[in-house]
Amino acid sequence: KRARLDEFIKQSFAPLPAHARIFEIGSADGDNAEYLKSLGYDVTASDVATDFLATLEDRGLQPVKFNVLTDEFPGQYHGIFCWRVFVHFTPDDVLATLKKTYAALEPGGRFVFNMINREVKEVDQEWVDFPGVYGMGVDRYFNYFRADDVRAMIAQTDYRIVDQHFDGISQDNKWLVYVLEK
Repeated sequence: KRARLDEFIKQSFAPLPAHARIFEIGSADGDNAEYLKSLGYDVTASDVATDFLATLEDRGLQPVKFNVLTDEFPGQYHGIFCWRVFVHFTPDDVLATLKKTYAALEPGGRFVFNMINREVKEVDQEWVDFPGVYGMGVDRYFNYFRADDVRAMIAQTDYRIVDQHFDGISQDNKWLVYVLEK
């Protein structure tokens, strides 16, 4: 699973210049930021949760506290990565983030993200604490998206879709995955 994600990340950002500046929204434990760094990118890890910021600091990533809905990006970037974050956003939040990331990218920059596919769920949204790996001991808001609705949101920006596909290990279509280019 990790090797598959790493290869996707590598290919998605491959057209960017060496040492490109990449901002990660919601870095959580830092695995993706660490991998991006290992590829030679100048990575800014971020999160809104204090616990995750401490974990990122422990890994030597020097994160910034950042809420994409209320904060301005601290600079311009060649790439922005947002993995398993939009699951907690409303459609209006996603659209606002699409516009904000577009403004924060250099020309030719890439925005890579995913969201849970509504087609594999029985509800549009829910408050739940998933058992196992994703369990945190408290219900959290989850929102699920249809590919057509996401395309309609993207159409309200000047992004070009480089890649859109479905992904998931046990459910091949659990995740909607996007690579957008400015």
